[in-house]
Amino acid sequence: MPRLSKTRKKLLTTMMKESIFEATTAVLCEHGVEGTTMNRVAEAASLSKSSLYDYFQSKEDLLAFVSDRIVGPFWKMLDELVPAPLSAPQKLEAILRHALDDSTRHKAIIRLLAQADQGRQVEQSIRPRILEAITAIYEQGIKEGSFQPHNPAYTARMFLGCLGELFDLQMSSASDEAATEYVGILIGAVRRGFSIHVANGSEAEMANPGVPDS
Repeated sequence: MPRLSKTRKKLLTTMMKESIFEATTAVLCEHGVEGTTMNRVAEAASLSKSSLYDYFQSKEDLLAFVSDRIVGPFWKMLDELVPAPLSAPQKLEAILRHALDDSTRHKAIIRLLAQADQGRQVEQSIRPRILEAITAIYEQGIKEGSFQPHNPAYTARMFLGCLGELFDLQMSSASDEAATEYVGILIGAVRRGFSIHVANGSEAEMANPGVPDS
């Protein structure tokens, strides 16, 4: 039997994992975390159980794989966004919009993974990398004059906390309206809340924001 080339073998593995991902998410949505088994995933993917074990050794491995697949597009976006020729506020707004789209698209799966504490494990593993990227964006904003001088590492922590609250809101809310409104407020804060123009405003304007002149 002729051996598969490395390229064809890699393509076959990619296709198989895509099929397994779709099968796992379908089983999760139908049976929940407790009801998701290797047997059910193999059946949904039209695989023998032994073939599934060629790719994943346990249910925990499957859940980690699903988490990684959901987070993957965010990583790709972040890696491309940090060096992109955009202003710091534009980059932060892009992160918020992407997080809203992802959390809305994968809401059901995110809720299920949170039940298995998979979401917490993912958060702990990716937190340093996200903080590094967001800190770099705030440093850029200070240098380009978009943001007033401040400690960018602390502001990055605050921004990351806001992202965490977005996912919590998605998990606790039945509709997408609350999350959309929440992100809209955050985008407004990115555009104006740290703006150097706001920082240079009069003390009266800062003490009474939004109050029209008489």
